[in-house]
Amino acid sequence: MKRSVLAFLFVFATIGAFAQTTKAPVGNQTIEQRATAITQSMATNLRLTSEQFKKVNQINLNSMKLADKVLKKYKNDPKKLATEMDVVSQSRLSLIKEVLTPLQFSQYQQRREEKMGVPKEAQSNPATRQESSRVQEQYNN
Repeated sequence: MKRSVLAFLFVFATIGAFAQTTKAPVGNQTIEQRATAITQSMATNLRLTSEQFKKVNQINLNSMKLADKVLKKYKNDPKKLATEMDVVSQSRLSLIKEVLTPLQFSQYQQRREEKMGVPKEAQSNPATRQESSRVQEQYNN
């Protein structure tokens, strides 16, 4: 049961990587309100166009609805829950990548990994890895 809760939290943390704290607690918000709040935060941080905002909001909404269904369906099967939540997360990431520019996606990915606690050395942003390598080289010299 602990694993299913952790998997659920992981997916919503991934979905909410750009979410900022809102006035109403998450428990009091609908999925639609949470998806819009996440998208508004992404719009601010990534400077989304109005067309991108609409597409990303729909992606966030669909992903959150699907994650909710998966949680209900597999709440008693932690392994299957984790697997299905990973599928939802990867699908969302792929769809968002199609909507964002390469620079926006790079910024999104970096922020997402920071929020998930990925160490800088392991982050997927090449610029971050290069900077980390330079710092390490300076330290070793």
